[in-house]
Amino acid sequence: MQALMLPDALAPDDFGAPSRAHEGTLALPTMPRLSPLLATQEGQVWARLEGGLDEAGRRVLEGRIEASVPLTCQRCLGVYHHQVAGAFRVVIVATEEEGEALPDELEPYVSGAAVRPLQVIEEEILLALPVVARHSGNDCGAPEHGAGVEREALSPFASLQGRVRRQADD
Repeated sequence: MQALMLPDALAPDDFGAPSRAHEGTLALPTMPRLSPLLATQEGQVWARLEGGLDEAGRRVLEGRIEASVPLTCQRCLGVYHHQVAGAFRVVIVATEEEGEALPDELEPYVSGAAVRPLQVIEEEILLALPVVARHSGNDCGAPEHGAGVEREALSPFASLQGRVRRQADD
């Protein structure tokens, strides 16, 4: 079976009529903003992108992504895989001013002449990640350690507490 590859860049010609579709996978560690967030430097994202023009003649990129992103659970510090699956639709604009002029229901994506699929896909994955990465429900617990168990014994005032209680009883 042949692995499908996404192009490095989509040129303005890719946004014409009829629309052109591209499908393939990208390695998660190759994404510079996502890579530091990964618990392990592995994983892939499958993506399908379709470039075309909308009814107003604007360049539109529609896509779908699916990935299992390895993150570090902030509760148990173990690795868990956050499932990302979703569709997106962005209007390609050259400047931020063009993006601000779009109607509110359209999502702008500022790009020069060529659109880099890796950057668009990385942005969509980052938007889909949780604010606090953690397993759901009872899938994990606090890490096994003695923090907080002997807190009173570690306190510099622990010995005074016993004296104060004895003096109060007398």
